[in-house]
Amino acid sequence: MRMIMRLNKFLARAGVASRRKCDSLIESGKVVINGHVKRNFGYQVGTDDIVVCNGMPINSLPKTKVYLVNKLKGYISTSSDPQGRKCVIDLVPSDDRLFTVGRLDRDTTGAILVTNDGELANKLMHPKNQIERVYIVASKLNISRDKRGNLSKGLDLGDGTKAKGELQRLDRKGGLIYWKVVLKEGKNHEVKRIFKALGSTVVHLHRQSFAGLEIDKISPGKFQSLKENDVKKLQEGIPE
Repeated sequence: MRMIMRLNKFLARAGVASRRKCDSLIESGKVVINGHVKRNFGYQVGTDDIVVCNGMPINSLPKTKVYLVNKLKGYISTSSDPQGRKCVIDLVPSDDRLFTVGRLDRDTTGAILVTNDGELANKLMHPKNQIERVYIVASKLNISRDKRGNLSKGLDLGDGTKAKGELQRLDRKGGLIYWKVVLKEGKNHEVKRIFKALGSTVVHLHRQSFAGLEIDKISPGKFQSLKENDVKKLQEGIPE
């Protein structure tokens, strides 16, 4: 019997839940393999194993699908919302369980990935993997060249955390100053916190690209399905 992968990874990949939630399901005895309850996260699932979770059999792993979405303002980046607000995944018609790769604030527009592979989503989100994110920011207040340089050295955000990246002034238009920001960690509200720490305020925030995938040719509110070769490149670009 050929081994496939660890049990918790197998469940997450099958779209059952996040890796953390899958660990809880295993620990609570909700997973049965070949008629026996398995509480070992590291059990190696093989091709001949019969896996049942919460009474539902998992017959096979779905093919990894990744969608590049040009997020509209007003959409939130969770899988569902008890308040009934519009979600990014609503823009992608699919019968699969979908995950957003990280989050963009409700008022932020631009590139966000959606996938049916929860394990891939977690890897792309993890700060240690240094996945590049490029933003275009509009502000009313200028930031001096000296202050801008602090971001490349490691900018103190004032709460014990630091942000590191690149900040480049692009243009002034219509009373606003436009900037290009390149980051690789994806901290919560990171861009807005950076501008606040530099004495400015974000008026509009747009993510131009994620992991080198740009949304220039995708209309707002639309998405593009990544080709199999592009999905493979995305997977191979993540350190093990």
